[in-house]
Amino acid sequence: MSGKIHKIGLALSGGGVRGAVHLGILNVLIKNQIYPDIIAGTSAGSIVAALYAAGVDLEKFVEDFKKINPVKLLDPTISGVYILLLFYYYWINKPIINWVFPKGLFKGNKIEQFLEEVFNKKGFDDLKIPISVISADINTGETVVFCPRKNIPTKKMDNTVFITEQSLATAVRASISLPGIFLPKVVKGHTLVDGGIKNNIPVDILYAQNARKIIGVDLGVSESRPRVKSIVDILMATIDIMGDELSNYIRKEHPGYYIYPDIKGIGYKDFYRIPEIVKYGEKVAERELPQIVEYLSS
Repeated sequence: MSGKIHKIGLALSGGGVRGAVHLGILNVLIKNQIYPDIIAGTSAGSIVAALYAAGVDLEKFVEDFKKINPVKLLDPTISGVYILLLFYYYWINKPIINWVFPKGLFKGNKIEQFLEEVFNKKGFDDLKIPISVISADINTGETVVFCPRKNIPTKKMDNTVFITEQSLATAVRASISLPGIFLPKVVKGHTLVDGGIKNNIPVDILYAQNARKIIGVDLGVSESRPRVKSIVDILMATIDIMGDELSNYIRKEHPGYYIYPDIKGIGYKDFYRIPEIVKYGEKVAERELPQIVEYLSS
């Protein structure tokens, strides 16, 4: 159970493609010898948190990712032909109110396999930097936190379940399972979806794990959110809005140094702009660096 005191905690929020800004911010922190010794992430933030905790070279990861077509990491739950056949069958035999649709558009297996390779198949106990990955049980409404066993808080947290002894890729796959987009990830009887619906900026988890100073990177946006153009955009925007509201409460209850990257004009499918977003994150961190140093030394 959690007993060790951690000097610097870093909480990374969800935010879809905009989550690449976390990479730039971490790059600057590391180059200035600011090393978080405990980290937590939700959704897109969980990917970057896991990269850091697993010891992956962040700059090399960005360069390698440029060579990957993200579409190839998507595995549809049903094929186009099957959709047409299914539509015909149900049209003939059942009224639309009784139709049964898939739980998500994509299986998520290819992404999980990709993450296993990136994280070198590491589990939580293989990491030098402890990490918490946030998800949510869609059936019970509980917050589900993946972390090393030694980092489970000694004080019980309401409506929160801690899961250990899983691979890092499994946890991240659960945390990024956008409802309606990816099939939920089932782990130990929990049906898990994107953590952003419960806790998009997990500073409270870090405080419960004895972090003394916490830097939070919050990608919540309300005014500059891209206009929705499809059902996928609507689902992702819904998670964003929900995460924004929940984050407001968390920030009020848990002090820390919060960074709010103002990322405008980035759509939910603009993966090709990731290198640009990383560079922007570096600029944000360089601008905030004097205040971060002051906060950590106070």
